[in-house]
Amino acid sequence: MRGATPYKGLVPYDEEDAPFFFGRDAEREIIIANLMASRLTLLYGACGVGKTSVLGAGVVYHLNQLARQNLAECGTPEFAVVVFKSWHDDPIVGLTKSIRASVATFFSAQAPALVLPSLSFTKTLEEATKQLGGELLIILDQFEEYFLYHGQEDGEGTFATEFPRAINHPDLRVSFLISIREDAVAKLDRFKARIPQLFDNYLRLEHLDREAARKAIIKPVEKYNQLHVSDGQPVSVEESLVETVLDQVQTGKVVLGESGRGIVGNGTAKVQVEAPFLQLVMERLWEEEVKEDSRNLRLSTLVNWLGGAKHIVRTHLDAKMQELLPEKQEVAAHIFNYLVTPTGTKIAHTIPDLAAYAGLPQAQLGPVLEHLSY
Repeated sequence: MRGATPYKGLVPYDEEDAPFFFGRDAEREIIIANLMASRLTLLYGACGVGKTSVLGAGVVYHLNQLARQNLAECGTPEFAVVVFKSWHDDPIVGLTKSIRASVATFFSAQAPALVLPSLSFTKTLEEATKQLGGELLIILDQFEEYFLYHGQEDGEGTFATEFPRAINHPDLRVSFLISIREDAVAKLDRFKARIPQLFDNYLRLEHLDREAARKAIIKPVEKYNQLHVSDGQPVSVEESLVETVLDQVQTGKVVLGESGRGIVGNGTAKVQVEAPFLQLVMERLWEEEVKEDSRNLRLSTLVNWLGGAKHIVRTHLDAKMQELLPEKQEVAAHIFNYLVTPTGTKIAHTIPDLAAYAGLPQAQLGPVLEHLSY
């Protein structure tokens, strides 16, 4: 069982992780169909439901595969996918760079560099689609962070003005998808006056159902065996382990913090699974079996050695902190308050900005943040 783990823990899946991403086929196809057919699609869901993973390892991966296939068979990709989620700095500048990079992947090394005008965002999109010879499919992920960093911006050249103009332009060969946390959807009202069709086409991403979650446990191990097992001893998963993990990471079963989450209903709602908790539990279980040179993911390991899903989730941060030297533990404790707002919204900072806020040298933050992110 040496080699890369087939589970991601709390880190979102990206395009490179697509071979190990399972359980979201139906959602992927629905999102792709809407993105390609509509000028604007709104994708929303609860925090931790897995929007970024579905987009990266599902939607973007499959669209890029299709674009490369089109290029090989027809001489043109027909479209390019652009993913943007870095909202801290000027979104128009960052998005223009992302467009340039995405379109450039379809040009040979000898081809002239893509030149985009700086007059307006609409002109940038026009020129990019012209040079590409196809459409742009632009995914604006983690859109709630736009309001965190640019909630008051307005005027010429700002995203608040340029984005609605692009949406409303009738001739642009561009489609947009906004991915946003459910608790931030109301903030989109800021664009309602400028984008009349803002809420015309929306999709809600639910938590994994039980069957999809089962695939997310079993299928990555099958893929791992295909890629890494060459000695005839594949890794196996006990069926009893699968069922127990699914029971223990149902929504509402693991609650962090002092207060619980109430569930109102008649008891007949379908069972759903917390994908981040599932991944964290399976990653931790995999690591434990690796230590024991086991080729079997066992229920006994989960229950007797790791204390079950709830214990794994609740002690994850403590375990990561204990792996740090005392001086690095102090650094980590000092920066936590700068990573989330009082109302629970996460904040994405660059290391220089975080160092400035916390009053700490940048060199101290990098290793600590890298360690805590895994």
